[in-house]
Amino acid sequence: MKFGPTGDPGMTRTQPLLFELDPTFTNRGTKAVTFRGKMDMPIHRWYRLTPSFSPALAEDIAKHFGLSATDLVLDPFSGVGTVPLCMKYRGIPACSVEINPYLHFVGTVKTRTYRAIEKIERYFTEFMKAFRNKLNAVPFEDRPALYLAEQAQHIPKINFPERWWSKGNLAQLVCLRKLLMERAETTETHDLLRMGALAILIPVSNAKHNHVSLTYAEKSLPTIDLAEVLEHQLQNMVADLHSVSDLPKSDVTIYSGNSKELSRVLPLRGRRVSSVITSPPYPNRFSYARETRPHLFFFDFIENAKAVGQLETDAIGGTWGKATSVLSTGVKPKNELIAKLLKPYIENIHNGGNLMAHYVTKYFNDLYDHAGEIAKVCEDRCRLAYVIGNSKFYDNPLPSDEILAGIFGHFGFALERIDKMRKRQSKSGLHEAVVFMKRG
Repeated sequence: MKFGPTGDPGMTRTQPLLFELDPTFTNRGTKAVTFRGKMDMPIHRWYRLTPSFSPALAEDIAKHFGLSATDLVLDPFSGVGTVPLCMKYRGIPACSVEINPYLHFVGTVKTRTYRAIEKIERYFTEFMKAFRNKLNAVPFEDRPALYLAEQAQHIPKINFPERWWSKGNLAQLVCLRKLLMERAETTETHDLLRMGALAILIPVSNAKHNHVSLTYAEKSLPTIDLAEVLEHQLQNMVADLHSVSDLPKSDVTIYSGNSKELSRVLPLRGRRVSSVITSPPYPNRFSYARETRPHLFFFDFIENAKAVGQLETDAIGGTWGKATSVLSTGVKPKNELIAKLLKPYIENIHNGGNLMAHYVTKYFNDLYDHAGEIAKVCEDRCRLAYVIGNSKFYDNPLPSDEILAGIFGHFGFALERIDKMRKRQSKSGLHEAVVFMKRG
């Protein structure tokens, strides 16, 4: 079965897909670069992460590299699993690494192979019947506060949960969470069910995707029929699994760990990576930990706010919570290379504010550690494609793509070219680029 031009299975194909044309990496449209390119594609659409890139871009890079079943592709910043999922259905072995425990769960669930789809559908149907029966005893329309007080121990341990969800919707979510956690199952089918529940947390919340980061709406979302929203999500997931059931599949694995410790995280057993296709966090202060807080706490992927702060501190590009405190103490370039690469830009950023200058320094210090680990796990003729955006700090431009290439050059990766794919925010001077590099 093939995907049609809109991403739907089984449609008559009137034109080739973008990734079946000769790959081009300049002047690309928004859907050909950003998360918008996955919102109508089976499985890719299960969870929206705004700072993730399009499956079409991953596919184009794979074609450009001429990858086959003899390759091993690595994405050291797995996110929602876009690259390993694309490689899976191209028949190309792949692995990826993700530090965020919730995102690691998302990527793992999305990249599994599910064969007993009818059994999954029956499991979903049985659960929805049980959930609706439980909701009948929840006064979520007239007295949700009373129910929430009675079930306080089952409310996710996120700070100020009622800022995220109105009382009526939170009461329904607590009922859902309690039912799912009471089952205490560890099956892949139950993980799919949990994935469905996690996917609706933001759509039924007071948060909005008006910007790259989530923002809160001025008015709380009215109480809605949460069971109907969940059932629609589960139906779409089943349809997606059917749509890919006949496609070729390769083995892919998503490992939990830090991209600064790849040689320790990846059990390659003598085999080395032949290609890297990835998109690291941009140096733009976006917080993946902050963005995924509701999900991290809903099924206890993380213990408490302190652990979220540590996650942010350990991640490349982290700038929220404890990470801010670390930056405030001051960060120096870890070696002469970083100092040299940042010298044309860092003084002007310091003039605007020391905290952001320290942020930039820590970001590229961490990227240096990551590049050194890439050098350890890649084979001699490995090819790299890094999707990254540049930044501005106090109107001072920071060419992240060029600095990244300089760091990797230190570890023996020659720059092939930097293709600027699209402008961000029109006349801001910001862009997204793919940095092509090779070894040997």
